[in-house]
Amino acid sequence: MRASGPELPDVELTPELLNDLFVAEVALQRGEYETAVEYYTRLAKQTADPRLVERATRIALFTREYQAALELGRQWIELDPTNADAGQILTMLQVKAGDYSAALESLELVAATAEDDASRYLMMIRLLGREQDKDAALEVMQRYLERHPDDNAALFAHAQLSLRAGKLQQAETTIDRLLVLDPDWTQAVILRARILQADNREAAALDYLGQRVRRNGDDMELRVQYGRMLVDVDRPNEALEQFRKVLKAQPENDDILFAAGLVALRVELIDEARDYFLRLNDRAVRVDETGYYLGRIEEIKENYDRAIRWYSSVSRGENYLNAQVRSALLHARQGDVDAARALLHAAQARTPGQQLRLYLAEGEILRDVGHYQAALDVYDHALQGAPGNTELLYARAMVAEKLGRIDQLERDLLAILEREPDHVDALNSLGYTLADRTDRIDEAYTYVKRALELEPDSFYILDSMGWVLYRQGKLDQALEYLQRAMNKNADAEVAAHLGEVLWVKGDHDGARSIWQQALETSPESTAVRNTIKRFEK
Repeated sequence: MRASGPELPDVELTPELLNDLFVAEVALQRGEYETAVEYYTRLAKQTADPRLVERATRIALFTREYQAALELGRQWIELDPTNADAGQILTMLQVKAGDYSAALESLELVAATAEDDASRYLMMIRLLGREQDKDAALEVMQRYLERHPDDNAALFAHAQLSLRAGKLQQAETTIDRLLVLDPDWTQAVILRARILQADNREAAALDYLGQRVRRNGDDMELRVQYGRMLVDVDRPNEALEQFRKVLKAQPENDDILFAAGLVALRVELIDEARDYFLRLNDRAVRVDETGYYLGRIEEIKENYDRAIRWYSSVSRGENYLNAQVRSALLHARQGDVDAARALLHAAQARTPGQQLRLYLAEGEILRDVGHYQAALDVYDHALQGAPGNTELLYARAMVAEKLGRIDQLERDLLAILEREPDHVDALNSLGYTLADRTDRIDEAYTYVKRALELEPDSFYILDSMGWVLYRQGKLDQALEYLQRAMNKNADAEVAAHLGEVLWVKGDHDGARSIWQQALETSPESTAVRNTIKRFEK
């Protein structure tokens, strides 16, 4: 901070001056910005008071009246030449105006006020990094660098602005120049790794950062960045090892405790994740986020009452709705459907998307417990507020099938396909249902064939194609598709279909073997049991 401000002018507070000031302030409060800028500009010129000039400049800048702000900014810096804010604002306005020479001179004045390389670089980045015209900001920085070729802060800012502008080779060249001058500047090392990463050289970025971490193992900032980059490239176990080392040196590092908790949960080290989240929650740090993840952990452990208590502790934030939905699902899983629905009805949806999520969750709960008509009623009500919503239409179609309402299913799925002809789930569901529940087999084949063209490796669709071919009497082809589906996922319904085709082909032992294996993994499968009843008489 400056020890003292600029000398203030001796201005007589005339009635006219006070009136203009009153009008300017009232206009500003009412949002009449054009009037406010007009009166403050007049006051600035009349008084030459740097306080009024500053206020006029900031208001003009806020209202994007850049030409007026530029003129006021010039007056401000004349009245208060050592004011860093004035210099920064004037530089930014000169860049916007395309006056790069003037911007360079202003940048020189601003940079001279910095105490060291780090603060000077931060000042430059704050100043030029906000400019929407990335090339213009980079041009000014380039000119500054030409004057100061060995200025560490300028090199760093130039590399970062080059990265921001997508000029990756230029960014790498500049950061390498800096690292020759200051090879141990942590932020420069991290920036070089980010540049390599932006250039799709993930392996090189990781190798470089890993080497630097091994060379300077006490630099926790480097180790943190290395761990985060390992997360980015889906190497969570290695990332967790880095975070553990950071926490050994900095056990109260909240950000790393949270990151370690997320990664530990991801690699299913449940107790370790629980420890990290509890440490944060006990200190009242990120309580809504940690409460949600502690609920997830207790749910994984099948401690449902504890999970519900943790979910109930989440009162805000991006996980609020997820916590309410998870809690409702757990109430339903424990047999209390009424409590589940009450919880969803009480949840505060702040957007139409969140309300949709609540409707879908309620419908899912009712469907899972076999209350199909109630689920249908929920979807009907939701569609009144969101007519044509794809998710709701699809959900209603699936419930309609359970109720034997094939006409409703067909209307809803066709409505989806009218807007989204390549909606894979709608194509597959419509084709399978027509084959399974009607005699429109050839029509069913066209839908499933299109779905399979879109997702040729989906076991669901392979199963549907096998079933359609079976209903067409093409047993060998059906067997081929069903076996491919079974190889991808030994799903009970696929097993029921595969066993049926084997039985019809005369391979009763093969069918029994498939069904028995399915019952061992899914003993409650009604699809398998009903199929067995039809053939094992």
